[in-house]
Amino acid sequence: MDKCDTIGEPAVKPLIRELNDADSDVRSNAAEALGRIGEPAVKPLIRELNDADSDVRSNAAEALGRIGEPAVKPLIRELNDADRGVRESTTKALGRIGEPAVKPLIRELNDADSDVRSNAAEALGRIGDSRAVEPLERALNDADSRVRKSAAEASIRWVDPGKG
Repeated sequence: MDKCDTIGEPAVKPLIRELNDADSDVRSNAAEALGRIGEPAVKPLIRELNDADSDVRSNAAEALGRIGEPAVKPLIRELNDADRGVRESTTKALGRIGEPAVKPLIRELNDADSDVRSNAAEALGRIGDSRAVEPLERALNDADSRVRKSAAEASIRWVDPGKG
């Protein structure tokens, strides 16, 4: 067990101060630690989704994924981050959150940006909620091959959960 897991809320303020450090590794580690603390850390982690460093944004997304439902809306916005690693972390985080992310992710299957649609399909595949079956079937006809691929992979995960 990590000290942050046992200290909890009293560690939030010192860790928030570390989010302002000039060193991106310090900011990244602080974001990771805040994610272990949980809901008291949501607002500072949401702010870190705007950090200039992609590793910090990725760690903030992963941390928010551990926190859960309060993080769904900010994470949805990150599906179109310019950095592929951040998008992947965000997709995994939304998949980890599960059911609370399903409806917003289904809406994102209609986004104008094909990266957002593809990442939404991937996250829905990770979740495996039956409400996504029909929207993902429609995504199999998307104009972008990456979206079709993500929708097909999502379907494979449901048929064979060992593939996801």
